[in-house]
Parts: sequence; structure tokens; C-alpha cells
Amino acid sequence: MEEEEEKLTEAEVDEAAEVEEEETPQAETSDEQEQREAIEALNNMDEDGDDGSVELSFRTLIGGDLLRSRFMLKQIFFVFYCVFLMILYTANRYSSQDEVNEIDKLRKDLQDIKYNVLTQSSELMNYTLQSNVEDALKHTPDSVLASPDTAPYLIRRDSVEEDDSWFNWW
Repeated sequence: MEEEEEKLTEAEVDEAAEVEEEETPQAETSDEQEQREAIEALNNMDEDGDDGSVELSFRTLIGGDLLRSRFMLKQIFFVFYCVFLMILYTANRYSSQDEVNEIDKLRKDLQDIKYNVLTQSSELMNYTLQSNVEDALKHTPDSVLASPDTAPYLIRRDSVEEDDSWFNWW
């Protein structure tokens, strides 16, 4: 079927050429016709003498012929843009991974500091207990402080107004 279509198209081209010859007062010579065909062929070819179509095979991929095709030459800036975005994406991933590692390290350091503060505060509370302070004072020879032997005495006021006036004084 394809051969028949090609024959039909060739026949149509021949008919179109005959019609052009009839319309033009001067018939083209074979040299002029060859020149016209050469110009059309050159217009269809790119700078390297390639018609832009590259057969895709292992050899063209390895040899680099695919990179010299017309399509790739037209799209070279888009390819560079895509490569730039891939590099930017990879660099962003590495920098964010570094930030995550730093955050994890800081969280671990913060946890260690919290444990140290908790330990120090519990030790301080242990040292400041009344019984521990009394024991420390008993072992000191120049200390005159001692625990009271009598119970504390509470002083009570009779009126509430006196308490209010004391707060108003401030």
C-alpha cells in the first residue's frame, strides 16, 4: 500500500510539473531544474548536511549523533535549564539534610543540658534541706546557730482593720 501511495504522489508531482511547464512561456532547462532541486534540498538540510532525522540506535547514542540532531540543537537551552534545575534540586536536598542533622545534634545537646540542670537542681535541693544544713553547722566549730528547742509561738491580731491598714501603707 505504501508503494502505491508513493507512486500516486510521484504521479501527482509529475502532473503538477507538466501544468507548470504549460503555464510558463519558457520551458525550464535541465540545468535550471537541477539548480532548483539543489536549492530545495539545501533548504531542507541543516548546516552539517544532515536532514535533521537521526536513526535511533545504540551506535547513534554512544557516538553522539543524537546530540547533533536538529531537534537537540533547537532544544539545547531547555536541556541546559533542566540540568541546572537538577543541580539546584540536588544541592537543596544536601543543604536541607545538613540542616536536619544540625537540628538533631542541637536537640541532643539540649536534652543533655536539661538533664544536667535537673541533676544540679536536685543536688542543690538536697544540700539546702534543713536537716542537711543543721548537720553541716554541727560539724563547724565556730557556728553559733542551733535549732530551736521550743515550738514557735503564733501572734494573733484582734482586728482585721489593722491588717488592711498595713497593706495600704505600701
